[in-house]
Amino acid sequence: MTTPAVKSGRAQSDGADLYFERRGDGPPLLLITGGGGDAGYYAAIAEALADEYTVLSYDRRGNSRSRLPRGPATITIAGQSTDAVAVLGQNGFSRAHVFGSSGGATIALDLAAHHPDVVETVIGHEPPVPRVLPDPGDILAFYDEFDQVLADEGWQAAFTLFQTRIGRIPPGQRLVWDTLLRPAKVLPPGPLLDLMKRVSGNWEYMTRYEVRSFIDYVPDLDQILANRVRIALARGAETLDVAEIRMTEVVAARLGAECAVFPGGHTAPMEIPATFAAALRDLLARLRA
Repeated sequence: MTTPAVKSGRAQSDGADLYFERRGDGPPLLLITGGGGDAGYYAAIAEALADEYTVLSYDRRGNSRSRLPRGPATITIAGQSTDAVAVLGQNGFSRAHVFGSSGGATIALDLAAHHPDVVETVIGHEPPVPRVLPDPGDILAFYDEFDQVLADEGWQAAFTLFQTRIGRIPPGQRLVWDTLLRPAKVLPPGPLLDLMKRVSGNWEYMTRYEVRSFIDYVPDLDQILANRVRIALARGAETLDVAEIRMTEVVAARLGAECAVFPGGHTAPMEIPATFAAALRDLLARLRA
């Protein structure tokens, strides 16, 4: 099977110069990444789906190859949606199917609420939206601790806390920590090293300017219902964090939408892309039927 050609380009959006990639030829499918913000997370999924879709992916503002000429600033989810619309427009599309995972799923929900004219269907994989829960106190208390560590000890200490608690990476797993922070030390030359070198440069931006905006966001589920958007949620069959599962299930229930069980865990789109892409293809087909 031949690898689909990749075309890259740039889109301008409210002071950001956004890098995007385009593969395939068919109905447009926009993939939105979460923490780390790099289109490379979805390269394998995009290649798997490019036989059926025109697959678009992009580096979110401030991450990797997407530049901020005016310098970094705290993100808004509304601004993230504006960026997604800009990427579509630069590629000549007024509407698209949209998939997002983690923070990308949160952006997909915002598109469904506030830009329903640009979405054909929406699939959100484990959006981190604790404020939809009836009892988010413990989760929000952790992010208050995160903010305090960030203020007192700096971004690296806060990032370590985040990955230890939320990412469930034990402090002693040196290979994983080196892959995240010092990838050239442990990875051989190749696409994965190139990706992780870019992403390792994004962690400070994520920690300082993104995390709190995502956690404080409250999706307008009533507006999504009123917009009659075709939407589904998905959670991982191997996701360990009960809160991630609960948030996904609560959003699906309130929207009266399917909550599909996808293979793998929270980071499955990168870890098992072929299997994940097959599940995504099947769910898209059901929504489009």
